[in-house]
Amino acid sequence: MKITLKMLLTFFYGINSILIPYLPLLLDKRGFSVAETGTLLMIGPFIAMFIQPVTGIVSDKLRATKPLIIGFWILLGISSVLLFTSNQMTIVAIGVISLYIFYQPTTSLLDTLTIKSARESNQSYDSFRIWGSVGFMVILLLIGQRFEELGGVDSLIWMFMPIWIAVMILAIFVREPKTAPASSKNNVTQASVNLKVIRETLSNPQVLIFFGFFFLVAMPHRMNDALLTIHLQALGANSAQLSWAWAVAGVGEIIGFYFISRIMRHYSIISMFSVVSVLYAIRWLLYAVVTDPTIIIILQISHAFTFVAMWSLAVKYISTILPKHLLATGLALLSMVFLGVSGLVGGSVGGLLQQNFGEVAMYGMGMLTSIAAAVGFYVWGQVKKRAVRVTS
Repeated sequence: MKITLKMLLTFFYGINSILIPYLPLLLDKRGFSVAETGTLLMIGPFIAMFIQPVTGIVSDKLRATKPLIIGFWILLGISSVLLFTSNQMTIVAIGVISLYIFYQPTTSLLDTLTIKSARESNQSYDSFRIWGSVGFMVILLLIGQRFEELGGVDSLIWMFMPIWIAVMILAIFVREPKTAPASSKNNVTQASVNLKVIRETLSNPQVLIFFGFFFLVAMPHRMNDALLTIHLQALGANSAQLSWAWAVAGVGEIIGFYFISRIMRHYSIISMFSVVSVLYAIRWLLYAVVTDPTIIIILQISHAFTFVAMWSLAVKYISTILPKHLLATGLALLSMVFLGVSGLVGGSVGGLLQQNFGEVAMYGMGMLTSIAAAVGFYVWGQVKKRAVRVTS
């Protein structure tokens, strides 16, 4: 089971080796502006954030994720055909939006499956998730070195489908650990329990504060996901360099996921979020002032202590504030903020800033929001510490 799941994660996140570096180039070739590209890439995740709580509820009720993962993956395959084979802007737009609508719920469902499997085998989430980074990096390097020889953006469908098929086969054969049912004293429909937990969670000021500060960090990260390729292309990077930029980020993820669980044992989540926010601010400042694409490629290694830390800390925090049998619902809420709201705001606002004022303004905004998050997390952490001292 562990080997099959690790292979599934390898190929699943390997899909991003097509979507992240080359999808912006495809949209540019199809006639979309920078602002339209940034917005299009994030509309799907934004719509998906309304679907994800429902998938979490259904998953918790079924106490299974596999059927939903397979169903969404089939729909994603259909969307990819529309996206990669059409030259009509309307159909391309529908294809990219629907692809992400089906991709994002699959991500949170696969996270749920991974966490359940990690708990069953007494391993950490990161020891499984690292294989997604390995798959992303390896597939990206294999494709990137021969991207033009393979046909460039017009042949993305032939690069995409082998990975899609591999994920489908592995999703069918992976084993899912059984989840114990909820307590019989709450013998109502699982959906109503989940909806109640969602309402109670979002009515908790501490949770709202966390999501608010998390949004300030996640928004420029999602902006960079959507628009870094276009930024590097504007600086003169070729297709091989575009691949290397994200491959270096993949190496950073592997390093980060290897060490992050060890680091998290010694510090509080809120304090670490403050430090991560400062590191993000430094990262975006450097991206704003550096004009050599090679240096930006090297700076992508900072994924190790920015994105990996941010996501692992967020998953750990969410895993502690909801009951274990409602984990899928909690991760869906996290994805709503990271992939939905942060993505749409980052992609659209970042695209407008890049198109009208340049990359300095785009990354300058990211630096400012990260600084605001760092201050917010620090103050919040101090307030929580004082509250603990008072009560003790």
